[in-house]
Amino acid sequence: MKIEAAPRILAVAALCVVSLIGLVTYEWTARESGQEILLPMEAIDPRAILSGHYVQINLTRRLDGAEQCPPGGEDSKWVALRPGGDTYQLAGGAASRDGAQQLGALPVKGSFTCAAPTIIEGAEPLPGWVRLDLGIDRFHINQTDALRIERVLGEQRVGEARAFAIVSVARDGRARLKGVIEPRLEADGAVTVDMGPANLDWREIPLAEACDTLDVPLTVGPLSRPTAVRA
Repeated sequence: MKIEAAPRILAVAALCVVSLIGLVTYEWTARESGQEILLPMEAIDPRAILSGHYVQINLTRRLDGAEQCPPGGEDSKWVALRPGGDTYQLAGGAASRDGAQQLGALPVKGSFTCAAPTIIEGAEPLPGWVRLDLGIDRFHINQTDALRIERVLGEQRVGEARAFAIVSVARDGRARLKGVIEPRLEADGAVTVDMGPANLDWREIPLAEACDTLDVPLTVGPLSRPTAVRA
């Protein structure tokens, strides 16, 4: 039995569309349902590309004095992260998830490179560094915000973290980038974060039809008449 070329092409195209929708849905669900953590950033490089601007993610931490490189390294398939205050830090790397979990509370797919501090006789040791590779190297953002974050990172002192990557770690162990923040400590001790101007236009959120975004006529379970906003 012969199948016309046109229906066959349409069938293949439909299958590709369904597969793409499934992949997008899976990635969105994994990112939203994962454990959210903060990782300190050191270097940021906004660059113009065809689709806009992006922030280059560099998850690097300084090693001082006698601090040594964590166990594992570039050959690791998994890294272990452990909480350190409000952020997470690298505890080491391993070949398997179980191995990484023995080193730290949160195993994540990835690797790291490290250079231990250099000891110089009669002088202060040169600091070392450890750099995480979680497969998240850039965050697309508008040029104004990218340049603002670059300025914040350029002003920070050695060993100080003023910008952080918001990362979601899902059940599959993959890290997915959710955003970048630059919190500020105010004089009264409060911490503020510039989320940018709130967009309340129903077309920009987007919603299916025009409505008051401060009082959306919607009820889903316990949620009733919510506010819709796009940051």
